[in-house]
Amino acid sequence: MYDTGKLQGVERYFIHQEAVENVVITLSLTELCQPSAAEHLLGTYASMLGTADKRIAAAIFCSWIAGICGAKAALLTAGHPMASAVCRSNMSVQLLRTEGYPEFSFPVHDQREGIYDRTGQGNEFIDELGMFYQNDVRPIIAALAEASQTKPVMLWKQVYSQLYTFMEEEVQDAASESRRAQIAEQFKTVTWALQPENFGLRSNPFRIIPRFRTDPSPPYHTISIKATCCLAYQLRADHSYCSSCPILPE
Repeated sequence: MYDTGKLQGVERYFIHQEAVENVVITLSLTELCQPSAAEHLLGTYASMLGTADKRIAAAIFCSWIAGICGAKAALLTAGHPMASAVCRSNMSVQLLRTEGYPEFSFPVHDQREGIYDRTGQGNEFIDELGMFYQNDVRPIIAALAEASQTKPVMLWKQVYSQLYTFMEEEVQDAASESRRAQIAEQFKTVTWALQPENFGLRSNPFRIIPRFRTDPSPPYHTISIKATCCLAYQLRADHSYCSSCPILPE
C-alpha cells in the first residue's frame, strides 16, 4: 500500500490504494502489455458490462487508462517528487466489482521519489511526458488494440477524450478567468507538442481541434464533443448516445 497523502490530488485520476475487497482481477501494468493478459481483462470486463464485445470494453477501459496519463502530467507539471512513481513498472490495474458498473483502480506499489528542481515547463517537461507515453502507455494500448481487434488510434482518442474532460473539470474549479484560459491553453500546448512516435502512429492523435454543441437536455449548456464514440450506447437497448457523442445526429 501507499500513502495517498503523498500522492495528493491524484485520486481524481483513479490512483488509489490497493483494494482488498471486490477485486475480480489484478494485473501489473507490465503484464497488461501482453495481448493474452489484455484479452483476459477485456473479456472479463465485457462480461461484467453485459456484452461479449471486447471493442466496447477496450473503448471504455481507455477512459480509465487516461487517469494514469492525467496523473503523470499533473505531477510533472507540479514538479512533484512522486512523478517518477507513476510508471508502468510500478503500478497495477485492479478490476473491481461494484453495485453499479464495474470500476478500475491503479495502485502504485513503491513510494519512490525522484528529484525535481523545476516546475513542469518547457521542452524538458514535454520530452519526459512524451517518453512516458512511448515507453509506458503505448505498449498497453498496443496490447488492448490487438486483444480487441481495434485500431490503436481509436483507443488513443478515447484517452484524449477523458483527458479533455479532466481539463474541463480543472477549468471549472479555477478561481479566475485568466487561470481558466491558462489551463486550456496549457492543455492544448502539451497535447499538440507530443510526437507521433510517442504513440506509435504516423501522426499525433491528440492534435484535435475541439468542437462544441448545445446540450439537448436542460439547462442546455454548451458542451464539448468527444474525439470518438465510446460505444457505450451499444450496451443496452435503452441506452442512447451520450450528449457529447460525435456520431449523434445534429
